[in-house]
Amino acid sequence: MQKVTDLYPPEIARHKLQKHFADNAVMLELIQKLNKTSLCTFAALCDGNVVTTSGYNIMADLCVNRASAVAHSLKQKFLPVTARTISTKADVGGAVKQAAFYIDEVDLERLKLEPEKMMKECEHNLNSQKRTNAQKEMSRLYKEFGEDGILALLRNVAGANGTPPTGGQPAI
Repeated sequence: MQKVTDLYPPEIARHKLQKHFADNAVMLELIQKLNKTSLCTFAALCDGNVVTTSGYNIMADLCVNRASAVAHSLKQKFLPVTARTISTKADVGGAVKQAAFYIDEVDLERLKLEPEKMMKECEHNLNSQKRTNAQKEMSRLYKEFGEDGILALLRNVAGANGTPPTGGQPAI
């Protein structure tokens, strides 16, 4: 499997993305802020490629080191990257699940036509996932430490930081 950067070196990736998002100031500004790996991977995804982590033998077009970290970085910029889990065999034997990442054609088209709206939806989805993960972690901590233990942990965190939290996201 070919590496993303072999087909999409930074200069070519930036040019392709500028072509994809011509006259789209929001996206052109975001493209300027992407690091090299994110830039190259985003260009590949926008061209309809499926990307996975190097070293796995699954149906994907291209590979990159730590694909899940790169996809996470793109999602943090509120881009509509989707993961598909595929069962495969590890190099050392045994079954493993591996993620392949892509951008849905409809999402890409919406990103071109209405980037602010699409990115706002991605932000909402990301925040919902964070809340879900936090709720699961709180449930685990509650089972392990109980309410008094959690309150003690919170006091320790507040004491370590020196001040109570300011205007963070509401825990809805």
